[in-house]
Formats: sequence, structure tokens, C-alpha cells
Amino acid sequence: MKNIVSKERTKRTRSRERQVGKAAQKRHAWREHPALGLAIALATWILTIVILNSGHIVSREISLSAFLHVSGNAIILLAGLLSIGLLLKLTYPALLAKNSQILLLALIVIVSIVPAKMLVYTSSQTALFSAHILPFVMTFALAPIVATILINGVTGVAAGLWCSLVITVLIGGGLPVFLAGMAATLVASLCAEHVRTRSKVVRVGIMAGVTEIAFVFAITTMNWQTAEAIIVLRQAAACVVSGFLSAILALIIIPIFEKSFRITTDITWLELADLSHPLLQRLAMEAPGTYHHSLVVSNLAQAAAEEIGANSLIARVTSYFHDVGKLNKPEFFAENMRFQHNPHDDLPPSMSLLIITSHVKEGVSLALHHKLPDRIIDVIREHHGTSVVSYFHRKAVSQAENGDQGTASSVKNTPVEEWNFRYDGPKPTSRESGIVNLADPVEAASRSLEKPTAASIEGLIDDIIEERVNDGQLDNSGLTLAELTQIKNAFMFTLTSIFHGRTPYPKNGNTPAQSTESVQAPHKEPSEAPEVVGEALDSDA
Repeated sequence: MKNIVSKERTKRTRSRERQVGKAAQKRHAWREHPALGLAIALATWILTIVILNSGHIVSREISLSAFLHVSGNAIILLAGLLSIGLLLKLTYPALLAKNSQILLLALIVIVSIVPAKMLVYTSSQTALFSAHILPFVMTFALAPIVATILINGVTGVAAGLWCSLVITVLIGGGLPVFLAGMAATLVASLCAEHVRTRSKVVRVGIMAGVTEIAFVFAITTMNWQTAEAIIVLRQAAACVVSGFLSAILALIIIPIFEKSFRITTDITWLELADLSHPLLQRLAMEAPGTYHHSLVVSNLAQAAAEEIGANSLIARVTSYFHDVGKLNKPEFFAENMRFQHNPHDDLPPSMSLLIITSHVKEGVSLALHHKLPDRIIDVIREHHGTSVVSYFHRKAVSQAENGDQGTASSVKNTPVEEWNFRYDGPKPTSRESGIVNLADPVEAASRSLEKPTAASIEGLIDDIIEERVNDGQLDNSGLTLAELTQIKNAFMFTLTSIFHGRTPYPKNGNTPAQSTESVQAPHKEPSEAPEVVGEALDSDA
């Protein structure tokens, strides 16, 4: 009867969750409507025209010549905007399907145009830069650096091309100026991908500026008869200053967009990789077994991510935090029990299940409290997916068959439903999350091998990956079968390196020789391999 009631309650709960999800989807559907994305693009075009012609607007010059000048610039910019939209449609259509990213890209280009307009205005008022120097001090590299770091290189090229066109129109430059901006854009977009330190951002800016120097000499060659050496040197220096200024402005702008759009760049990921984070320090002091487990999982995940071309830094950092929820009751998890009595021996399987699975929700709560990025929270939720806590499921089945009291079914031979012993999920939704979903049980299962060999490690990894695939845990992760093979090879290399052997210490008097080989848990016989895998999948018990 309890099983029937529990099953019906679960069905009603899931039905309510689906209804809430559908309502939320309908409520927010307008946010991803193509018309909104088009409106953002048109607003960007109009705002750009306003910025470029702010002088005419302020002075209220509405003469026919001024109107024709503004109209001509507007048509050129509209053609450029349509071309860049087509470029994104062909190379990165996913961006055009997300209005939040369109808005982000629009804000990046608008913010990047403002410094150029300020430089032009300042030069016109104070003669800070001469007409020969001004085109090369423009911050061409700003938009591509910011867009590449926040989104990707494709959007960096798109943003840079648009800003190059706008700046060329702004200063009345010709083809050489536009080509200089394009060159700076391509170099900045190529070099800024996967930037992990602020010093590297400065180097990228300077490299983009140095690239513009080639066009300085091209212009000099075109005007060889009238070129002056001092002006050429000043133009070259202006290019370097342009790149440096672009990098400095990028370092100021990027954190603002990170906070506003909840984006985590590789620079922030590298900062989070510092093991001195308060949560990781707590984990090291209060749950040292879990802390060590997380470090090994991070090594496995990083190696696997590098092997398949995923973001290895995200895989490593999320692995550090994936089990922080165990801080709530560390003594109830196997790696922290040491040699003490197993507290689960005195609890019914249903209570043990509740304690074990609750570490996911506790981890999410701690992550939110410490304002960790969404990607870390996602991995905490997904690192077990909807897998079965098989150890307590088997225990409950055994007790139900014997008619023991205090189980999920106290009636002898009444079946115990497997879905009652599954994690709430969701399943992994990214490649990095899928890797952690595999690395976690692989590391735990490897501790069951008394004398690890290449064959036993390979068999263990194969069994765990096969179990996860057959259970559908990786269906939403985007991992292919070819990538799973690469992940297995990366796990193999890392684990065989960890479980290396050493020569024995020499005898010292009456002291027997001692080996430095790791002491492992009792070995399971080959016939028990499936059981080892089952225990690994709920290795928290």
C-alpha cells in the first residue's frame, strides 16, 4: 500500500513540475522571439547613428548637406549590419537564436564605439592627435577582445568588423584604415580565445596594435614622396598605444558584463581554481576523504576534457566543487568513514538513501550561498544524473524479500521499485558535466582494486561507461561514442599513472622492508565486477 501511495504521489509531483515548466516556457517564450532579436539589431543601428552624429544633434544642425551626410552613413552602416548578420547566420546560427546573446553583442559594440567617439571629440577640441595620427590610435581591438572572451571568436570577428566599419565612417578614413581595423580584429579574435590571465589580455591588445603597423608602412609606401619619418614613427607608436588602450578598457568592461549576464570567463575560472576558496578549505578540514576524491576526479576530468577538446578548466574547477554538499554530514559517506563504524548499518535503506541523495541539494545551497557560477551549480546537480543508488536498493530488496521491518516494503516478497532509489537529476547537459558524471564513479571504483593492473582498470572503466550509457545518463550531454572512447583512454592513462608501483624500502636493522605502494581496499573477484560497478555508481554510500 505504501508503494502505491508513494508512486501516485510521485506521479502527481512530476505532473505539477511539467505543468510549471510549460507555463514558464510560455511566459518566457517572447524573450527568444526572432522579432525581438531583429528589434535589438535595429536599435543598435539607430543608436550607432546617434553616437556618430551626436555633434550635429547637439548643435541642431539640420542643413541639407548634414542630412545627406547622415543618411549616407546610415545606409553604409545598415548594409554593414546586414552583412555581419548574414556572416553570423552562416558561421554561428546559435547566437541568433538567443536574444540574450544578441543583446550582449549589441552592448559590446555600442560600448566599444564610445571611446573612439570620445577620442575624435577630444582631438577636435584640443588637437590632442593630428589627422595623421588619429586613425591609428582608434581602439579597433576593443570589441573583438571583449566579444571573444565573453562569447567566442566568431562573435569577436563580427563585432570587430562592425566597429571597424563604424570607426572608419566616424573619422572619414579610407580602405587602409578599414583594413587595419580588420587585421587587428582577426589577430585579437584569434589570440583572445581561451585567455586565462589578465596579462595575456594586455599582450593580445599589443599584438593587435603591432599588426596595424603593417598598414602604417603600406600607407607610407603609397605616399612615399610626401611621407615624413617622424610621422611614420608616431603612427607606429599610436598603433601600439591603441592596442594597449583596448586591452585596458577590455579588462574594465569584461567584469561588468560578466556580472550583468552571469557569464564566467576563463579568467574567472582560473581564479576559482585556487584551492584556497573557503568551501574547498572547509572540505579539506571537515571531509578530507571527499577533498582528496575531488582532487583526483578533477585530474581525470581535466585529462578527458583536453582529449576531446572540451573546456578542461571548467571540467577541473567544477570537479573541485561537485561534492561540497557532503559537508553537511561527511561521516555518512564512505571516503570519510576511515575505520569507524558504518552509520548506515543502523539505518533503514530509505533513510540512508535520503542522507546520500541530499548532498546534491546541500551542494547547490552552498554554491548559491557562495555565489559560485551557474556552470558549477549545474555540475553539482547533474554529477549523479538520475542514476540508481544501487547499494541501498539491493539492501532494500534483500530486506523486503526477508520481510524485515523498517524497509520500503515490510511485506515479504513485495517488490521494491528501482525508481524510488534514483537521484532526482537532471542528467548532464554539457560535455564537461558528462565527463564529471563519469570521472566521479571511476575514481571511486578504482579504490576497490587491491592490485590495479592495466587490464583491471580498463575493464572497470568500460563497465562504468557502459552502465551510464545503457541507463541513458549521457543522452543530453552531447558526448559521442568516439569521444567516450577518448575519455576512456584519458582515464586509463591518468589512473595507471596514479596507481604506479615503487621499489621496496631497504631493510634497516630488524625493520622489514616496506613498500611505498598504495594500500587499497579489499579486491573484488572478477565474477563480482558488475557489483563493483554498482557500488561505484553510488560510491557515496
